[in-house]
Amino acid sequence: MNKFKQNLYTVLLIGTCLVASPFIFHRIWKTSADAKKNFDVPPPPVVTNSVASPAEKDNPPEVPHETSASSDNVQTSETIPASVPAEPVTDAEPAFVLNNDFVQSELSYFDDALFIGDSRTVGIKEYGTFVNSDFFCSVGLAASNIESEYVNGTNFDSVIKNKQYGKVYIMLGINEVGNDFEFTMNEYRKIVEKVRTNQPNAIIYIQGNLHVAYSAETTAINNERINYLNSRLSTLADNSKIFYIDINEVYDDSSGYLTESYTSDGIHPLARYYMQWCDWLCTKTIIPVT
Repeated sequence: MNKFKQNLYTVLLIGTCLVASPFIFHRIWKTSADAKKNFDVPPPPVVTNSVASPAEKDNPPEVPHETSASSDNVQTSETIPASVPAEPVTDAEPAFVLNNDFVQSELSYFDDALFIGDSRTVGIKEYGTFVNSDFFCSVGLAASNIESEYVNGTNFDSVIKNKQYGKVYIMLGINEVGNDFEFTMNEYRKIVEKVRTNQPNAIIYIQGNLHVAYSAETTAINNERINYLNSRLSTLADNSKIFYIDINEVYDDSSGYLTESYTSDGIHPLARYYMQWCDWLCTKTIIPVT
């Protein structure tokens, strides 16, 4: 290549650089600015679908449903919720003023009492010490069948309407603890409201269902289900006219089961322990303020 051509190429190269340099510098500046802008914006949060381990879950496992002792009830499969929903509370005011503290009372306190219940209440009637109390109880009695049951030729409607009581004790549920909880609660609530309507001067005691022994637990009847039903029943108490009491504090072993030595079938206390039940009820009484 001769000297003239070298000089010509040099001039063309310098001219091209002078023409193109503003455009190149502009692109470099814009790219740098965009990069800085993107760097200043925090990245979006990352959402993960993590699965908690069984120990981290609050909800207890689903309990498969089986037929309970009462065959007349609705049978469904149900998961026991982790929390207890509040039950509706009526606005009715008590017909009298109460001292809301439990106190010790004599056996005479139960002379104007009515006991409503299943086979455990039959045990109180037959082996307890409340000889002057009235009882509407039978083996297999449940909240769902109480309106159709007759005890000694008398039905629940007649018992609750034909005589005024000072106290009404209700313990139902063991025969339907394997059933749908919402159905059972609706039926139980009807009983409580019927008692309130027809016994305006009565103190209502809702007794929690007695636990079963470890040897007696089944898929349908077990202490997990009993505890959940009892927790629902406790919400019916307003501690003004309706009170919840739970005998399990007396009969439980250290693991929360009905003590094996207190029972022969794992479900019902032996006869001699019903007197202890009555003694305990004497310590859980509410006295109207006169």
